[in-house]
Amino acid sequence: MPHGDPSAVPAGFPRLRSVDVLIVEDRTETAKRLAGAVDLLPEFRICSIAHTRQQGLQDLKRFRPRAILVDLGLPDGSGVDIIRAAETADWDCDSLVVTVFGDEKRVIDAIRAGAKGYVLKNDRLEDIGNRLRTVLEGGSPISPQIARYLLALVPRGAAQDGSGDLPPGISLTAREQDILKLISRGFKRQEVADKLQITLGTVGTHINNVYRKLEVSSNTEAVAVANRLGLF
Repeated sequence: MPHGDPSAVPAGFPRLRSVDVLIVEDRTETAKRLAGAVDLLPEFRICSIAHTRQQGLQDLKRFRPRAILVDLGLPDGSGVDIIRAAETADWDCDSLVVTVFGDEKRVIDAIRAGAKGYVLKNDRLEDIGNRLRTVLEGGSPISPQIARYLLALVPRGAAQDGSGDLPPGISLTAREQDILKLISRGFKRQEVADKLQITLGTVGTHINNVYRKLEVSSNTEAVAVANRLGLF
């Protein structure tokens, strides 16, 4: 059976799906809830459920999943190590944090390690499959509490003239800032396009420009960096 703990994955999971997902969660019941929610979407397949940092790292290499749902507080260490390993893997592997921790250090550490989204467990875990789909579509789902925290990183009034202490040459257009603000509030790319009455392709072009200017590779990183630089 293709996972590290044969008893961990509920019986009856189909095995012929296109997107392998690794779940790293130490609480068995929570892991089962996550697996059940992911299984609602037919394109996903649970390849393994790991309950420790060590098992997560082993299963990452063994199964080479396309995506990971990862808790940060594991019995033998931090899930950030697994995120970092996924980010530096020699195949595409996106990480979505699902945790109870919303403090500054853990949020920033996870984003810097390469997390593409950050969801708190007090959100509806039943929606986690759709949030994972958002990650694979290029979005960055963030719990409202985390989005508010990221937006509060920069003191009020910082860089109001658009320059402040910004590194030379870095600036975002008004449209890029509008899009980044909507993303920071958890809107998907199509929802951003609908709200701003522009095409999905135009949203993607603006987001790619933001990535290039801020030297980041995910929406989550872009929001954090933009706040630190006072670009909002």
